[in-house]
Amino acid sequence: MQLSIFSIQEPVTCSKTLDRSTFMAAAQFVMALNFAHEFELLSLSAIDMQPGVGKKGGLVFVRNGKLKMHPGIYDHLALISISSICAGSIYNHGIDKIAAEIVNLPYSEGILNLAGAEEDYMAFKRLCSPISRFFLLHNKKVQWSAILSVFRFFMMEGIWDVVNFIAEKLHHSDADVLACRQLLESIQKEDFYSGFHQSLQDFHASRYPLSKAGLASELPEVA
Repeated sequence: MQLSIFSIQEPVTCSKTLDRSTFMAAAQFVMALNFAHEFELLSLSAIDMQPGVGKKGGLVFVRNGKLKMHPGIYDHLALISISSICAGSIYNHGIDKIAAEIVNLPYSEGILNLAGAEEDYMAFKRLCSPISRFFLLHNKKVQWSAILSVFRFFMMEGIWDVVNFIAEKLHHSDADVLACRQLLESIQKEDFYSGFHQSLQDFHASRYPLSKAGLASELPEVA
């Protein structure tokens, strides 16, 4: 089964500029590495955000369609989806400003930069719906729990450095589409990999298993 989100429908013409769309794609890949046991990561390309050309590029991955979907899987997909928007917000505002503003979330929604990523945001909201139904939580509460979790993931030691590393790989590559296996092998050769791998484990342990109390613990009541 090839998941429809982030799938490439036709060859991507990459402008080879190190812009927001490159960081957004890199962030999808880095977030998806948390769930490499669930998905087979295939390829990555910069997201084409030019008006009128449609949604192309990003991360392509597959999952065995015979496996049952459960709240954790929907959460994995939701985090991958919203990670591009969170990364775009960090690119626009700077990681220091995001770190300072995160204490005000979810009250300051304006910090999320949705320009050119509306499809990702709609997919994210749809993916949160099964989670909210399962735990009998307001969908907005589940959404903001995921958004806060993604921002905090990028604040973890070394994580944003790896997003930068992948973005640079996309920028300097002669190919428009890179194999995820090749990208992972390049990360594993770097000195920062052991610390990065530990951060992935710490993030996974802090988020899962999902629970109603965990999802609702730090968020205000939603009318």
